[in-house]
Amino acid sequence: MKKKADITIGKTLKVLLSLIWRLDKTYYLVLGLASLAGGLNTIFNIYIPKILIDGYSRGWQAKDYIRVILILGLAKYSLLQLRAYIKRQEKIRQSLLDEKFPIAFANKVMGIDYANLEDAKVLDLKERALFPVTNYGALIQLLSGAVDFLTSLFTVISLVVILVAFSPLFMVLVFFLTLIGLIFSARFMTVLKKITEDLIPINRRYAYYADTATGPLFQKEYRIYGMSSLMTRKINEFTSEMYGWLRNIQVAQANTETRQGIVTGITRFLTYSFVALRVLSDRFGPLISLGDFSVIVAATDSFAVSFRGLVTSAITIGQSISYLKPFCEFMSIPDTKAKSGSLLPEPLEKLAFENVSFSYPNSDRLILDDISFVINRGEKVSIVGLNNAGKTTIVKLICRLFEPDSGRILWNGIDIRDYDYEAYIDKLSCVFQDFQLFPFTIQENIVTQKSGQDEKEEKRLWQVLEEVDMREAVETLPNKAQTYLDKSLYEEATDLSGGQKQKLAIARSIYKESDLVILDEPTAALDPLAESEVYENFNQLVQNRTAIFISHRMSSSIFCDRIILLENGKIAGFDSHEKLMKGHNLYRKLFETQAKNYIS
Repeated sequence: MKKKADITIGKTLKVLLSLIWRLDKTYYLVLGLASLAGGLNTIFNIYIPKILIDGYSRGWQAKDYIRVILILGLAKYSLLQLRAYIKRQEKIRQSLLDEKFPIAFANKVMGIDYANLEDAKVLDLKERALFPVTNYGALIQLLSGAVDFLTSLFTVISLVVILVAFSPLFMVLVFFLTLIGLIFSARFMTVLKKITEDLIPINRRYAYYADTATGPLFQKEYRIYGMSSLMTRKINEFTSEMYGWLRNIQVAQANTETRQGIVTGITRFLTYSFVALRVLSDRFGPLISLGDFSVIVAATDSFAVSFRGLVTSAITIGQSISYLKPFCEFMSIPDTKAKSGSLLPEPLEKLAFENVSFSYPNSDRLILDDISFVINRGEKVSIVGLNNAGKTTIVKLICRLFEPDSGRILWNGIDIRDYDYEAYIDKLSCVFQDFQLFPFTIQENIVTQKSGQDEKEEKRLWQVLEEVDMREAVETLPNKAQTYLDKSLYEEATDLSGGQKQKLAIARSIYKESDLVILDEPTAALDPLAESEVYENFNQLVQNRTAIFISHRMSSSIFCDRIILLENGKIAGFDSHEKLMKGHNLYRKLFETQAKNYIS
């Protein structure tokens, strides 16, 4: 991935809003209703005393009070129930979004160019991207901040209308005093941000050591080498360091609350004094009632709280967006499908490399240097060469995991980049050196995207298992093909040997009805006898399909129609085993050296 400038705050917010909309459109409605309900509750509370006090001034009787109190009580109860329901929905949807964000992130990882995942800069960005979501709770902090901000905004606007109508000058004074309190809060937030940023790497190291101490990976070493005390000491060191940082936070918070308390006291003193004068005299403005007195006093207190909440939540939102910036930057990486062509590939007749050169990201070493070759339909081709000769690189280029630096790869004469990505990949089956089986059932690992419930599919599944010599082993399992493969997740799962796992991976590639089968070191975990058996059945396994075969064991070449010999990034030979043995010293040397080791 080419280096690009960091995305702006605006772009970050746009990515977040778009992703939330895609994951849960209803959340925005719930967000608006939660904010409105919170603001209405505050305004309602302000006016309840006024209604009751004004009733006294109007000479209400006991029955009038009872009727009004019942109405107000019912209205308050209904508002609280509505607010509680909306709040529950908001929390539920926040939790769901918090779960969906890592899933969306995982889908993004699986959707971007594979080349990005071998770029150190992208891998670093990937680590920084997910940490704030899973470890710091930045998304929940952002969503909660948004609710608080909108609630405070609605409340502040309503209160400003009330206070300005009472006295614009008084409104300015209240705003000024509130602003002083906010300055104290802003200073604390700055200190908190710095402490938090300093604490993140310490917390990450602490989490690593804590997980390592309780995880299964190092338990043998703890016991054999007596390293448990060293690990405990490391954890205690980080615990003490974290305690110091947390203590600094508590001290800074206490000092801020003290200063804010003083400002609040001054504000209340001035409010009560000025509003009381308006009740008793018209010198500073029109007389107001006792009911208005209660409204202004309550509105002043609420304004300070709500305005502080407005600014604090805005800062919280800004911090959350800042924390989520790497996440949004990663989510902005283009998907592979975005570069997909529109053509649909026909059945393979000819696969050609045309003057292809390639080097890996952030590397000057040329892995493939202007290579060209053609593989025809139905051919079985072996690719051999010394280590790091570029054998697996050819496979990755065919699978569109990387793109050539120059040259073209042609499927039936058309550049593979011009084909629809998914349609093209559907034409390929591949077993990589570092293949993976998933913690699914045996059947799900082989059938993959298909249902596996159809009788025809079931029959083909067992046929493929028999072809790779795994049918008997699977049939002996209590749940047969429905057996899971990961004992750490399922008690009834099975543990397979490395060779058996390799055979299942080969079965998966054979089961897929692809035009081209690529086996990259498919027998690395098998013993020579089992490997020979796979080779002998190779033509039957791939049937009439085209196959590319890579192996560090030169004996595989015997079963192939032609062999590509790679040397120093170039094709040193492309012919049958018999002809290469007669005419190429490197190929003959590799073959005879390995044969000698097996014979000895």
